Amino acid sequence: MIIFAVALLALMAAAGYVALAGRVSVPEHHVGIVTRRLGRKDTAYPRVAPGNTKGVQARALAPGRVTWLPPGLYSVEYVKSVHVPAGMIGLVEAHEGRPRPRGRKLGRYVKECDNFQDGQAFLLNGGEQGHQVATLDGDTTYLINTRLFTVEMVPRTYVPRGTVGLVHALAGRIAPADRPFGCHVECDNFQDGAAFLDSGGEQGRQLAVLPGGASYDINPKLFRVITVDNVDEAEDGLTPAHLKEATIPIGHTGVVVTLDGAECAGMGAPVEGHSSFRRPWEFLARGGTRGVQEETLKEGAVLALNPWFVRVVLMPTRVMILEWRDKSDSERGNYDAELDRIVLNVQGYRLQVDMNQTLRIPETAAPTLVSEFGGTGNSPLGGVYDDPRPVQRFVERVLGSTVAGYFSGMAMAGTIDEFLRRYAETRTAFAAKVRSALEEWGVEALQTNLGAVEAEDPKLNALLQEAADEELRGRRMHITHSLLAVEEQIDQARARAELRRVDAGKQIDVELLGPDRATLLRLADAISRMDGPEIVTGGDGDHLPLMVLRDLLGRLRDMKPDKELEQGE
Repeated sequence: MIIFAVALLALMAAAGYVALAGRVSVPEHHVGIVTRRLGRKDTAYPRVAPGNTKGVQARALAPGRVTWLPPGLYSVEYVKSVHVPAGMIGLVEAHEGRPRPRGRKLGRYVKECDNFQDGQAFLLNGGEQGHQVATLDGDTTYLINTRLFTVEMVPRTYVPRGTVGLVHALAGRIAPADRPFGCHVECDNFQDGAAFLDSGGEQGRQLAVLPGGASYDINPKLFRVITVDNVDEAEDGLTPAHLKEATIPIGHTGVVVTLDGAECAGMGAPVEGHSSFRRPWEFLARGGTRGVQEETLKEGAVLALNPWFVRVVLMPTRVMILEWRDKSDSERGNYDAELDRIVLNVQGYRLQVDMNQTLRIPETAAPTLVSEFGGTGNSPLGGVYDDPRPVQRFVERVLGSTVAGYFSGMAMAGTIDEFLRRYAETRTAFAAKVRSALEEWGVEALQTNLGAVEAEDPKLNALLQEAADEELRGRRMHITHSLLAVEEQIDQARARAELRRVDAGKQIDVELLGPDRATLLRLADAISRMDGPEIVTGGDGDHLPLMVLRDLLGRLRDMKPDKELEQGE
């Protein structure tokens, strides 16, 4: 019995030891990596085993749970859990799994593995070796078997505000040789790499851009993103200016030149659904053509455009004043840079003429000017071009040649006198000719101004000045005569008005008193206004005027109503 008791105690002690020795409790913020020491080896998974075979187990132990493992058969290694800081993402590399198919650079996405925390599910559901297409989000802690997976921390992709990010796919199908862009795939701004690959995404330049002012969880093993912060590393000549949002200033329109699309003999007709060229895949799918487009970008627009696909040429639509005069070097960038002072030779005299033309280029005419007069060079890149050359060439070749031809014809008129006479008489005809030349290009001619003729010979200049003074004196005299004629007309109008007023008064007296009484009343009024002595003595001493007045007043008293006489007295 004693022996049995001792054996039982020994057995119980051994069982207790085994229970305690096999008890596994993973500390907080750690995971337990299990290794089986005995058993058969799984030749399909020599490094990490998905089943309960010899070697490192894919299944890891989570903290906060007590697990019992037979001591001696298993060993457990405690490693820290993986924490991906905020502002970072985790890139995962699998050290075990199926071999990737030829041509695939990233391991396929395995949804069932719970962000790589279930290594066993990863392997049993077809997880592949190497860098994975899926990434780990930042500001999160993961319980990951570090013998199966290695996690690398990289910053999220940030695109500064006011710029765009260009995307170059490093994996995917190979695009056809005649297509410079990979086909567009909806993949949450390239954050869903699995959707990109599973939906047929292609390697190379992508049509979609990343809008500025945001950060993106993009796998750099799958996509290379070009921003203003790393554009210097680009190999195709991109600069920070290419990556700025396309801004159309007030007083301008944006003429669009597409760098991809179907062949077209003329300008591209408007295409619906591409949201002002921000969705180039829609433009291409709907038959959009390569080259200058009829559709323009309105003033004030701010657009996130792909400079690999679109070039925008700024064209002025505001009112412009072009001047034919001598210009300094600093003015050579002006739209009228090629318009020098007009110089003519008439009868051996060199004459100079200043001129200015006010015009406006409507939005509808801007694409034609860019198409015909170019100005963006042979660069394969797009972006926004504030280039004066299309307008400069139009002004020089159309407007400048029209003006030069007109004045050359005038210079052949003959004498100086004939030239000056024609110059003064044909200004209206000249303006009409300029207007007609501009209208052929859809440009509005608002005002044509010709300055005075100036000769290089001082003597001829003096004669021209004298003629101008005479013309000015003649104009002043004409204005003076015109003013006198106006004053005379005003005086005549006043006299007619006074005459009508007097006639109206006489008519009222006749209607009230009758013709005879009205006549006597006017006579008395006339006598009362006469200047002279109260008594006029004749040769015989009679006092005629006073007696006459008394008689007249007596007769008036008899003719007028009593009430009126009382009021008069």
